[in-house]
Amino acid sequence: MKGSHSQSQAQAQAQSQAGRRRRCGWLLPLLVGAAFLAEIAFLGRLDMAKNAAAVESWTTSFYARSSAPARDGKAAVVVPGADADDAPPGGGEVVEEDDGDIRLCEERLEREDGVPHDRDFDKDPVLVGGAAKVSYLFSRSAPPRALPFHFGDPPPCALAFELGELLLDCSAQQDWNKCSVGCEFGFSATKTPDATFGIAPDPTVESILRSMESSQYYSENNIAVARGRGYKIVMTTSLSSDVPVGYFSWAEYDIMAPVPPKTEEALAAAFISNCGARNFRLQALEMLESLDVKIDSYGSCHRNHDGKVDKVETLKRYKFSLAFENSNEEDYVTEKFFQSLVTGAIPVVIGAPNIQEFSPGEGAILHIKELDDVPSIAKTMKHIASNQEAFNQSLRWKYDGPSDSFKALIDMAAVHSSCRLCIHVATKIHEKEERTPKFMNRPCSCSSKRGKVRPSHLSNSRGDACSNNRGFMDAVMVRCRQCQASRSDQLTMGALESAVLAKFRSLNHVPVWKDERPPSIRGGDELKVYKIYPIGLTQRQALYQFRFRDDADLDKYIKDHPCAKLEVIFV
Repeated sequence: MKGSHSQSQAQAQAQSQAGRRRRCGWLLPLLVGAAFLAEIAFLGRLDMAKNAAAVESWTTSFYARSSAPARDGKAAVVVPGADADDAPPGGGEVVEEDDGDIRLCEERLEREDGVPHDRDFDKDPVLVGGAAKVSYLFSRSAPPRALPFHFGDPPPCALAFELGELLLDCSAQQDWNKCSVGCEFGFSATKTPDATFGIAPDPTVESILRSMESSQYYSENNIAVARGRGYKIVMTTSLSSDVPVGYFSWAEYDIMAPVPPKTEEALAAAFISNCGARNFRLQALEMLESLDVKIDSYGSCHRNHDGKVDKVETLKRYKFSLAFENSNEEDYVTEKFFQSLVTGAIPVVIGAPNIQEFSPGEGAILHIKELDDVPSIAKTMKHIASNQEAFNQSLRWKYDGPSDSFKALIDMAAVHSSCRLCIHVATKIHEKEERTPKFMNRPCSCSSKRGKVRPSHLSNSRGDACSNNRGFMDAVMVRCRQCQASRSDQLTMGALESAVLAKFRSLNHVPVWKDERPPSIRGGDELKVYKIYPIGLTQRQALYQFRFRDDADLDKYIKDHPCAKLEVIFV
């Protein structure tokens, strides 16, 4: 009877775990393709010549684990033969195995590492209160007559027009099975929210600023200004914000749509209705026209065509689109740009100074950085318009596929910003707990007669993790079984990437963007590593700024951060 009861429990647990894994198969935010925690005993020389042999010896164990310790390295331990710098400020146990079996050493680390968090977000979901302002989507002077936007993933939110601003009230509950963290938006009479839109009167509650407007119009959207006003979580179009909320997604825009016939005599179309923009876009338009670049203008500014048209359908007929933003601000790239990509109208951009980071391919856009650039851009437009080969080359990405950097950027939106917000809040809650002794006293390395095992943890604090019975982190363990004792040995990027790929192939991992991308660029079953980097970076740093310079740089980072936590982006 007892055996039957135990068997039933085991079956129920297996079914529960299987359900969670089925759910997480497409929960994983595509920005990083897949989140995982990996333990790597790295002291063996894993150079490229030995990658195959090294990877073949890495195990395929999959075990439940809490998220990694604090990133300040305080959980490091003193290991015999190691430098004094390995000593943790707060102490920590040195784990030694005398039998020479490195597997015992690894298993000890596994055992010591299994510290559960106090909060289970499946049972006690993240609660976000307040109402997010979305007045940027509508007129600020009158109630909206329509809702011309695609909100994307849940939550479904009620709209309220108050004092000239449209408020988004996400108090209505919905199915959060798509999010890897239990998450609720709304109000509770019995529970204090973990975070709230607007400034929270309770200092223990995280205050959230969410806006898709330029900070040149709304200064509070500047990250530094927002921090100064007490906002702990900033959600703006800036990739440097805590939870970026961009205008882009595979679902919103059919970016890989075929290039339609270009039938208009005019070279470009313009849709500009804010005639008081805080840049030089109207001067640029006038200058282009003075240089014999014919422009059909459908907006309120310089209108020469009836503006009551479908913008996307209209753009399809033109070779160029004047994607002129209302301000020149980093990462402020709106639908003007992405609709141009959809329609095969080459974007002529005034706006974000880093617009090339948003380009789907080489030569795919023309950027007017300042008025002095206009004559050169006009000349280029005329050349491309009169030369079919040059035009086709500018749109080569439509046929060959966009760059990996572009795919990594758009992939980020596969998980809705509301879910990414909850993951961000949950991660902060766990990180706070991980600064307590029960987490900081865990060993980060151990010794055996065959050498020292110092693991590196690879994960994603922004949500690349599946739900488990402790919250939102399952761990994939990758172990090298050929570790040497030499202190001169170093881990290489080639070996690390090979091990990562081997592990996720063995798990039949399917990135979340697989179902989001257009079929033409989904690829087969293969995985490709785009970037591996330390956890805790902003999206801007991860996508464009950070890179391990070489194998020595990676090896030094792992040695300097015994409990290092890394993230990976698959494309």
